[in-house]
Amino acid sequence: MIEGIFRVLKPGGRVAISDIVSDEIVPQHLRDNDELWTGCISGAFQEQQFAQAFLDAGFVLVNCDKWDQQPWQVVEGIEFRAITLMALKPSPQQHLDIGQAVIYKGPYSEVHDDEGRVYPRGIRIAVSDRSFELLTGGPLKDDFIGINPSAPKPATEFCAPAGTTRSASETKGCEHVSGSASSCC
Repeated sequence: MIEGIFRVLKPGGRVAISDIVSDEIVPQHLRDNDELWTGCISGAFQEQQFAQAFLDAGFVLVNCDKWDQQPWQVVEGIEFRAITLMALKPSPQQHLDIGQAVIYKGPYSEVHDDEGRVYPRGIRIAVSDRSFELLTGGPLKDDFIGINPSAPKPATEFCAPAGTTRSASETKGCEHVSGSASSCC
């Protein structure tokens, strides 16, 4: 089902899916119960499985948008609740290095994305043009500062290892793009 959604969604498109999930793996004897199938219990994804299914289909920026505080139903001690997951279909474009960087603002010491890259807080990290667009124009735009190169460099395939820093000298004098403008003075 999720693979089909990924297939028909346009690149850059977002999806929101609400479903019932369980806090534990549903045992086989409950999966075999026809009455529980009609009640959305037997076929429920376990919490981690639901998010992983989106990642396995190729989605990125998978996040919980809604998480019901109270279980919808409890069966044999297993809690079933409604959640809504949001995800984005990335562009199929090749990752190109044109000299861009991002700075993760915090509050965590570092974050990791779904493609294995790491962004330590306050460090200028080299990114591809595709990652730059996702991090500065998508749902994470308030969490990152984007910096374009001071002098455009010829586009080459992006192959920097995760966590590679970008020299400040490559981006001096350039506009810093941030989703939220705030001032302390």
